[in-house]
Amino acid sequence: PGGGGRPPPPAAVSREDDDFDLQDGIKLGLGDFIFYSMLVGKAAMTDTMTSAAAFLAILAGLGLTLACLSAYERALPALPFSIALGVSFYLLCLWVMEGHLVPLATRNVFY
Repeated sequence: PGGGGRPPPPAAVSREDDDFDLQDGIKLGLGDFIFYSMLVGKAAMTDTMTSAAAFLAILAGLGLTLACLSAYERALPALPFSIALGVSFYLLCLWVMEGHLVPLATRNVFY
């Protein structure tokens, strides 16, 4: 009756341990954050408005990626929408701000 060779029964898994199980969650790799920060850093070297536009475009791209993720229900890369929107808004703001608005502001057209 001693059951000397039997292993002890496994301990019950607490609910707190289940909260950290991220097997089915959404994950972003370190490379994604590196590319996002490089784009926003490059935009910050030019103008505050340009960096804000690039940052918001990256967030919009992440939202678009999440929407496609829920629609297609399969793994998608996180970079394409975010980087495409971020670079396009960066170049658009750079072209509009430096090409058109800054010369007008230096000639006091707005005042």
